[in-house]
Amino acid sequence: MATVIEPRPLADLEMDSLLAVEAAWERRAHGVRPWTTAEYLDAVARVHARYEAFRQWQRIHPQKAAS
Repeated sequence: MATVIEPRPLADLEMDSLLAVEAAWERRAHGVRPWTTAEYLDAVARVHARYEAFRQWQRIHPQKAAS
């Protein structure tokens, strides 16, 4: 019997992406060339922009109900 996997809400996926940026920030803090605050903020802004663009795409292209 196949199991149906519920899709995760977009906000959860966005938060996962932000946590990945924070993890990269932490890793690089111990490296040779840590991120500057501006680089960190740019990475966070790119995540938000990517998800906002996807939300706009979803509004324009509504998904059909699965039959």
